Amino acid sequence: MRFPRGPRLLVLLLLVLGLALPALAGEPPLASWREPLRHELLAFAAAAADPASPGFVPAPERIAAFDVDGTLIAEKPFFFTVEVALARLERICPGYGRQGEEQAALCRAAAGRDRGYLMGHLSQVLSQPLAGMSFAAYRALAGRVWRQGVNPRLGRSFRMSVYQPMVELIDLLHKRGFTVYLNSGSDTLALAAISGFWGLGPERCIGTRYQARPVRRGRGVEFVRTGRLLPGRLNLGPAKAVNMIMRAGRRPILAMGNSTGDAWLLAMAAGGRPGLALVLDHDDPREFVYTKPELLATARERGWRVVSMRRDWAAIFIQD
Repeated sequence: MRFPRGPRLLVLLLLVLGLALPALAGEPPLASWREPLRHELLAFAAAAADPASPGFVPAPERIAAFDVDGTLIAEKPFFFTVEVALARLERICPGYGRQGEEQAALCRAAAGRDRGYLMGHLSQVLSQPLAGMSFAAYRALAGRVWRQGVNPRLGRSFRMSVYQPMVELIDLLHKRGFTVYLNSGSDTLALAAISGFWGLGPERCIGTRYQARPVRRGRGVEFVRTGRLLPGRLNLGPAKAVNMIMRAGRRPILAMGNSTGDAWLLAMAAGGRPGLALVLDHDDPREFVYTKPELLATARERGWRVVSMRRDWAAIFIQD
């Protein structure tokens, strides 16, 4: 066999490399983020992982924390844990509704997806219908809703109502040696059921905790929900910061949220150097337009970086 020589060989090699390199390179990091924020995030993550950089952070301190509803996934018309509770009510009503007027009203509201009633009775929705479920059964239910349920406003499954730019950001942080936590007001067990989507284990989930009683099952122990919140275990506001330090032992150097309930966690991240606090602003009709004026005002006052879905994201949701 004869091979081309001289300039012909060089041209052939360049042609082959030109065809192969894009396939080898794959998608660039943060492909769904627009400039200049894309460059800022890349630079922050790179500096944190580079021992020669002034922004270097040793691996044990390279921690990031993210709110979930409205930060990683769509939160309209209901938080994901409300959808889990509604799935439970669909299964146990009308029998549950015959237990009393409160239960009957809850079943009626669930059947009609009455947002006003359900959000006005949120504590009841997220606890009482789930009483008697084991931790394992609740986590399994949350997993089924995640895989099979559909967001009625978006017409997308819940697992496909995830924000593509946030998937990319968490992936980048993993590659730069960050330890990533979910820190949410949602039920810890629901977070554990979906955390694998972002490559996280249940030990990386910080959320609201509900009371349970241990029950012997054969040689093992099962934990059964009582339908009551553990005292002081609502993971919002200052509790987000306290639970973060109790779980991770350190402050995050990057945190992101979209509500006033995330403000203490954001302040925790921004309270040292390096530190990056990101506030997601829902200003894009590709999803839902709603603002949090108090949080945006706090962000401007404290120098937190506001992420505009409309301006900074080229895409919103992950693709099938």
